[in-house]
Amino acid sequence: MDEEVRLMGLLQQALVSAARTRLHDTARALGATDISVVFTAPARGELQASGQATGGGRSVCFCEAELRDAAGQSVARAMGTFRYRAVSGA
Repeated sequence: MDEEVRLMGLLQQALVSAARTRLHDTARALGATDISVVFTAPARGELQASGQATGGGRSVCFCEAELRDAAGQSVARAMGTFRYRAVSGA
């Protein structure tokens, strides 16, 4: 169970990083409204997570992330929806 939590954390970091690429104002907070994870193979060795924004608009961003092992095999995939929150005091 602890390993799955660690892998989900890596995927979430990749999703958040991808969502932040669409922000021009780093003071804006993000809130996850939905994250879905699918494990496809056992995780072995060093892992690498990558993510990309796939759509959205001014207030919502859709992202995908993938976790691969050292051999390049897909270990897990995630999809996430994030809402950009308003900047405080604006």
